[in-house]
Amino acid sequence: MQAQERISFKEVLPVAIVAWTGALLEWVDFYTYAILAKILAKIYFPSHDPLASLLASFAALAIGFLFRPVGALLFGKIGDQYGRKVAFLTAISMMMVGTLGIAILPSYATLGVLASIGVFILRIIQGLALGGGYGAAITYLGEFTPDHRRGLITGFLFTTPAFGMAIAANLASYLQGYFGAEAFDAYGWRWCFVIAGVIVFVVALIIHLLYKETPVFTALKQIRRVTSAPIKELFTNKHYLWLFILAWIGVIGAHGPIWYTNQLYVKFYLGDLGVPKKLTNDLLAYATYAVLWTYLFFGWLSDKIGRRPILLLGIYANALLFPITFYLMKNYVDPLNTTALFLLVAAGTFMNGIGYSGAMSAYLLELFPAKIRTTAIGFTYNMGYGVFGGLTPFMITLLIKITGNPYLSVIIWSTIIPMIMALLFVFKGWETRGERLWEELSAGRFAHKALILPGNMSIGEAMKKLQVEGQRIAIVTDNGKEDGRYLGIVEERSLLKALVTGHSISTPIKDVVVDVDEVYASARIIDAIVLIQQYGVKGIAVVDQNKRILGYVDPRYVFNEVALITAGVKKPFTERVKVEEFMTSAITVKDNTPVIEAAKIMVEKNVGFLPVVDSETSKLVGVISEKDLMGVLCCEEDNRNKPVKEFMTKEVITLTPESTLKEALEKFIDHKIRHLPVVKDMRVVGVVSVKDVVKLV
Repeated sequence: MQAQERISFKEVLPVAIVAWTGALLEWVDFYTYAILAKILAKIYFPSHDPLASLLASFAALAIGFLFRPVGALLFGKIGDQYGRKVAFLTAISMMMVGTLGIAILPSYATLGVLASIGVFILRIIQGLALGGGYGAAITYLGEFTPDHRRGLITGFLFTTPAFGMAIAANLASYLQGYFGAEAFDAYGWRWCFVIAGVIVFVVALIIHLLYKETPVFTALKQIRRVTSAPIKELFTNKHYLWLFILAWIGVIGAHGPIWYTNQLYVKFYLGDLGVPKKLTNDLLAYATYAVLWTYLFFGWLSDKIGRRPILLLGIYANALLFPITFYLMKNYVDPLNTTALFLLVAAGTFMNGIGYSGAMSAYLLELFPAKIRTTAIGFTYNMGYGVFGGLTPFMITLLIKITGNPYLSVIIWSTIIPMIMALLFVFKGWETRGERLWEELSAGRFAHKALILPGNMSIGEAMKKLQVEGQRIAIVTDNGKEDGRYLGIVEERSLLKALVTGHSISTPIKDVVVDVDEVYASARIIDAIVLIQQYGVKGIAVVDQNKRILGYVDPRYVFNEVALITAGVKKPFTERVKVEEFMTSAITVKDNTPVIEAAKIMVEKNVGFLPVVDSETSKLVGVISEKDLMGVLCCEEDNRNKPVKEFMTKEVITLTPESTLKEALEKFIDHKIRHLPVVKDMRVVGVVSVKDVVKLV
């Protein structure tokens, strides 16, 4: 059975559309403020010094970026604990609140300093929302995509920041023309926020109603590997922390100032050179539209040649381009040469399409494990683009105040610093193309060393071997070796069933094997679990591509029963739940029942444990398990008709109906058992198993 990872385009398309649309509109909302920063500086931060007023407005812009990492942690925890879709939807809804809030916030002239504070608060809300929403969107779409198309498909998502900024610029330009410059500066700008906020609300409703959770998170949930502390794991696990530092400093952080210089600061730079405001918006918007294909193309190319060369080219080539393009821009302002300025702006946006392509999203998806992926991607992305990138207008403006030279300020922040930071990726980074997002959830990752038996071994010998090795299941091959021809499996219950249906202990196990398909190591663990449940067995063989036995999958370990039970003891609710609320009916045998009859009852009722009661008083006197019966029946045929009281365990650990769930958990741990009889006045009234309590905790 092979992994089923070649998802059809029809399956991915609706997910891609909703992820792309949701992310796009978040960026439109977020960047509307950036596009209108100079107008909002006068509305909410009036000052006699225009540069100081602009710095205050840029500070409000920057604070939205600075809070993006906090949002990434907040919504990352939601995404890794409760689901990618939940995090994505919640973040979009929160963005709507921040955007519409700015639309209706009174000016400084009306509220005074409270208006300025209100802008900062609403920008913080937007920053939190975008910080969480975009990381969740990347993870949401990425976990639906097949490995061999990850760069191309997620590249669509990476068009949204640039496209979102372009739409925000076009919207502002259109409304400016509609209202006129004076009316737009006075009140028309508010409609930019109103329109963006309302559209986001509609998209949020569509996502809520139509779209499902990712298959990767669903698998994590099914096998109980969802972490409740992804933030703690990211910062306390040394390996995860190193992955974060590598991606943050060496890749995302290095490209952050580059991206925002191309997509945002260039507009202010041209404005300072005397280019009309509407023209700067149009130049940036249309240059962006012209090169959006590059985000997909270089994502597709990274699927072919790797993520690393594309990312390094996007950082170093773009950083070295700034000294040329920003120098040349000064030469085409007076007289104004629109074509030349467009080509210079387009050169930068084209280079953005290399570094900020699907190669970037695929790299992040492949770098981090599934259980912390939303948190790690969101935090890394937003620390890089949100902090280093988002500070670009503020830092360049600050450097201008220090140096008095706009050109030099751009070179320092957008060329020198990124090239130094990227050295970490040059010397310590590695290629991630080919990494499977399902790798940690593959059957091979959960395989345990298997007991392998030859097909000609007798049932009795197989029973003894299972007893000695302490195993519940054995894999059967024709020669008893890993490279032998796979015949099937035997387990305690199947061997008991063989004995109660007429076979003797000398029957070869090849005659009684359970014919269960093996799974490839690359198959998804949930697919292996489905097979185990379909066949009603306790485990399944795992093989490599050459059909060599690698081990077996046991659901007890997949579902992490020991860890769940141990963690359950610490949960307060376990002290309030009584055993009588979740115990199941007990199947018992009398102490004079023949061993073979007890085995028959186990097989027919599909249970692995039987309480034994006194034939006269019906009081509990012992228990007998599958393992006990295996030890009794493996050697002596005469044992078949002896009463179970000769072989039962007489010292029985029990519960009462009034016992708590916590007591049951503690007894399972302390005595290393899987079943507990529930007694009242020494009469059996129920049974509690590990399976029962795992469902509760």
